[in-house]
Amino acid sequence: MNEAERLTSLRSLRAINTPADLATEGAVRLAAHLLECPIALVTLIDEAMQWFKASQGVGVCSTSRHESFCTHALSLPAHGVMVVEDATRDPRFANNPNVTGGMGVRFYAGALLTASDGANLGTLCVIDTAPRGTPDDETLARLSDLARLVVSDLERSRAERLSRENQHMLAMVEGLSGVGHWRVDMVSEKVHWSDEVYAIHGLRRESFSPTFEQAVAFYPEADREILSEYWAQTMAGEGPFSVELTINRADGTPRRVIAKGAAELGSEGQPPSVFGVFQDVTAQREALEVVERSRTRYKLLADNAADVIARVKLDGSSDYISPAVERLLGWTPAEMAGRSADSFVHPDDRDRLRETFAEMAAGRGAATLEHRLLHREGHTVWGETRLRLVRDAAGKPVETVVVIRNISRRKVLEEQLQQARVAAETSAAVKAEFLANMSHELRTPLTSIIGFTGLTLEQELPDRARHFITRVDNAGRALLCTVNDILDFSKLEAGEVVIRPQPVDIEALAQGTLDLFTPQAGAKDLHLKLESDTGQAAIVADPDRLRQIMLNLVGNAVKFTSHGGVRLEVRWSAGNERLRIAIHDTGEGLSPEKLARLFRRFSQVDGAQNMGQSGTGLGLAICKGLVEAMDGNIGADSVEGQGSTFWFEIPAPAAEREVQPATTPIAAVEVGGISVLVADDHPANRELARAFLTGMGVTVDDAVDGLAAIEQAGRKRYDVILMDMRMPHLGGRDALRRIRDGKGPNRDTPVLAYTADAGDGVDEALLRDGFCGTVSKPVGAEALIRAVAEALEQGRALAA
Repeated sequence: MNEAERLTSLRSLRAINTPADLATEGAVRLAAHLLECPIALVTLIDEAMQWFKASQGVGVCSTSRHESFCTHALSLPAHGVMVVEDATRDPRFANNPNVTGGMGVRFYAGALLTASDGANLGTLCVIDTAPRGTPDDETLARLSDLARLVVSDLERSRAERLSRENQHMLAMVEGLSGVGHWRVDMVSEKVHWSDEVYAIHGLRRESFSPTFEQAVAFYPEADREILSEYWAQTMAGEGPFSVELTINRADGTPRRVIAKGAAELGSEGQPPSVFGVFQDVTAQREALEVVERSRTRYKLLADNAADVIARVKLDGSSDYISPAVERLLGWTPAEMAGRSADSFVHPDDRDRLRETFAEMAAGRGAATLEHRLLHREGHTVWGETRLRLVRDAAGKPVETVVVIRNISRRKVLEEQLQQARVAAETSAAVKAEFLANMSHELRTPLTSIIGFTGLTLEQELPDRARHFITRVDNAGRALLCTVNDILDFSKLEAGEVVIRPQPVDIEALAQGTLDLFTPQAGAKDLHLKLESDTGQAAIVADPDRLRQIMLNLVGNAVKFTSHGGVRLEVRWSAGNERLRIAIHDTGEGLSPEKLARLFRRFSQVDGAQNMGQSGTGLGLAICKGLVEAMDGNIGADSVEGQGSTFWFEIPAPAAEREVQPATTPIAAVEVGGISVLVADDHPANRELARAFLTGMGVTVDDAVDGLAAIEQAGRKRYDVILMDMRMPHLGGRDALRRIRDGKGPNRDTPVLAYTADAGDGVDEALLRDGFCGTVSKPVGAEALIRAVAEALEQGRALAA
């Protein structure tokens, strides 16, 4: 027997770490007395421990298995005895802690506890602190006999426990099944009922002990006579009986019961007892009556139902069709008799119907089909046919129950819905194209407005002129924010926003965001404060999206706070790796009604309060969309008159690498001496790019459209080409393709996409088309110069 089998046998006894019984304790005392040893143990050994079921002379209840002597006895044959005369001279035990330590074991004799299945469970052992010789065979045999008595007691306890468990299980099974058992001793005429039989009679074991006459008396006189006949036949040796009768319960309630019984034959052929089972079938009989009544009602309903109900055999023939078929197809059931089901189905749908019937014949339980039917008058009717398989008593498929519903009107509605869907998708495509055109048409002049005002503000200007130009610059940037809000929201609705997680220093990002509002806050005498508790140098998140959300929320807080200040709170939890950012303000606060309207698109909470405050009403809706795109939550809390708190939480794992260092200062970017071709159909954009680049020592040529760009690229070698995407005659993508496919000097020149559409998804598509990067309109001088420098580096790397 292997170790796993041995442990299974041991566990079946459930004797480990349980109190000792009198028999086991007696065996320990007898063993100690038999060999005159101060210590005696009954041990049981599992995977890691040696447990003392009973002990004398030892104060502990277990030891580690590898320290025990008894574990070595397990390898002996069944009922074997292991003797150690002097442990200090035995290599197995010389260094054992029980030998070298305070216990001082020297002599050991252990008889195996071998179970009836052959498993060695442990030992009955005796121990002395002085060496001794091996006891004589008779003494060892007595020790082994005591071990057998211990095992016998353990197995007797297991048998009693199993018997109790079986009795409990039987009671549970009877309670669940509603079937009880009974027994009649024909010698003493004593009657035994199980708890379920008592329950069926409406009695309790504690208050009633039935005799044979009392048990029979529960039956009405007519049923009592029937039971007596069956009883006599069984007693005469004619076999078991099964009979359904009525009893009157103790409270007088009649119940239908099934009684089954069989005789147990004695040594002289006479039945000493009769036993059997007893079941209350009242509910089943009532259910059968309900079924019978339902069958009658079913036919009435089937004959009058709006849907057609039919019973169709697996070969397609039918022996019942409800009258509703005349309303559906114009045929009466009598006229349809003898014709197969598929003869009423449109020819194009017949193969599918035949395949379905074949699947039903193979055992498919149910199916639903939508198909066309042929009306008597020649037109087509759409029907939904539901089929359910019917099996015989042996489980063999025999027919199907078919329900056919007229769905012609639904099909018309579905066709209309499909047309509406196509129209909606077309409208969505038109909307997307409109937004793309709007992006281009608005950002193109904004490029000139913001770019040239920025260049103008760098010049020497009178104070009054500088004031006016500053107002123009602010207005242009405000218009750009409005355009960006509309486009961002459009991308969120279309599911086109891409989240790009990367290591980010969240504290530095938050401080930089807050610093942007220093002028606005200073103008209103508001204090700005950052509270950070991240405990982490860097986390993984999308810094651009985090900055966008914080700019929106902090901007709102500054905008709607007239006194006090704004506090930006940053918390990162290492336990669940979540980032929480909250913006607290001391503004007027919001009522519960206004709070409920937050984060809705095109919604500003209070039009009167917002008079003079610019905005599309999309800011909070965009924040909500971005947070949800990052699998986070966003919300707001406010007390009217005391201020508001806007917060959001997102998953943010700890970064495994440091945040990349900041980009090289613009002053250190080397682009002087290179030549750039700028292709754009707007003269202002070409002039602005020229102004930005020539200031860094770049030679600039320009082209008014894609065809002009191809012509110039075929004549002269450029270091970088800046290509507008939307130009008359030939767009940027086609112009790039023709430059690459041609044999001119700029086949490998890096080309930057100059576009108002740059952003998530667009940049990737442009890179796949062959552009080396994008320059988003409106562009600032620094962004344009960096993009040109990066494109130049790419070109040099490819050339190398």
